[in-house]
Amino acid sequence: MKISIHQPQYLPWIHYFKKILIADIFIFLDNVQYQKNSLINRNQLYNNRNFWLTIPIKNPSNKKICEVKIDNSKNWKKKHLDTIKNIYSKKINFQFFLEYLLPIYSKNYEYLADFNIDLIQSILKNYFKKNIKIYRQKNIITNEKGSKLIVEICKYFGANFYISGKGGKNYLDEDSFLLNNINLQYLDYNFLNEKKLKNNYIFKPELSALDLILNIKHDFDDYIK
Repeated sequence: MKISIHQPQYLPWIHYFKKILIADIFIFLDNVQYQKNSLINRNQLYNNRNFWLTIPIKNPSNKKICEVKIDNSKNWKKKHLDTIKNIYSKKINFQFFLEYLLPIYSKNYEYLADFNIDLIQSILKNYFKKNIKIYRQKNIITNEKGSKLIVEICKYFGANFYISGKGGKNYLDEDSFLLNNINLQYLDYNFLNEKKLKNNYIFKPELSALDLILNIKHDFDDYIK
């Protein structure tokens, strides 16, 4: 049983989706402290240069991710939608955005995590064609922090493999996983860099997966190993 866990980011990069797709269960880590300047309310696209699309939020200090509210007094949706249309309207897979993501932008969301999660789940279902067992941390009982929290979640679901990004090497207590018979698997971030992509598309790994999804029209099973 493989499990992966991550905060609900805004239109996350492609490696985030690989982390979900190679697991049996994925947990949105949404009942932990919100981190300022993280990727939870922003991500990068490219138009002659990398730039940020940022969702304005209300007073996030000392709030958990699931408690952070979108500041809908600002006209951020129009800016994001106009930007995406201007860059990608002529790309081969722009219809995917119109059909599966635009309706989510059309809804009125109060909480940032709810919006992010709906976008991610739509991409998983309609682009990758995968139905993954997904849970939110806020809906399960957790008491620990740091590495102990990850171990606690793994044990809750009976997982014996935890899939981590490479950055986990800097903060995970590997001994705590070993003591609980949980194997650590660090994600390979080079799975796309060595591939030749279609349509002469130049892959930039630091960008939101939206950039790749709207340029490449298939479900990427041959890339997600």
